Amino acid sequence: MTQERTVEGVGWILYASIMLVIVGALNFFQGMLLIAQDEIYVTGPDASVVVIGDTTTWGWIILIIGVLELLAGFGVIYGQQWARWFGIIIASLAIIGQFPVFFGAHPLWSLVVILLCAFVIYGLAAYGGRDFADS
Repeated sequence: MTQERTVEGVGWILYASIMLVIVGALNFFQGMLLIAQDEIYVTGPDASVVVIGDTTTWGWIILIIGVLELLAGFGVIYGQQWARWFGIIIASLAIIGQFPVFFGAHPLWSLVVILLCAFVIYGLAAYGGRDFADS
C-alpha cells in the first residue's frame, strides 16, 4: 500500500519549470536572430526610420540567458533545489534583458516575456520549498 503525499503548489512548480524551458528556448532563438540581424530598424509614426543600433552583443547576452533558463528549467523539472534559486535569478535577468533594446522595438514581445518570467519567479519563489524537493 503506497502512501500519497500532496504538496501544495506542485502545479505552480510544474508550470514554472515548463515556462522556464519555453522562455529559455524563445530567448535562445531571439538571441540567434539578433546575432544574425546585426541592427534593428523601427519605423516611427511619421514614417521615419530609426536605427536602434548594433544588436550582436545583446544577442549573445540573450542567447546565453536562454541557455541558462533551459538548464534551470530542466533542473526544476527534476526537483533540484539549486535549479529553483538559479531559475529565479535567471528569470530576473531575462526581465532586465528585455528593457534596453526590445522594449522600444518590440514592446508586445517584451511584455509577454516579462509577464511569463514574472509568473515563473512567483511559482518558484512561493511554492518551490524543501517539501517539493523531498516529495
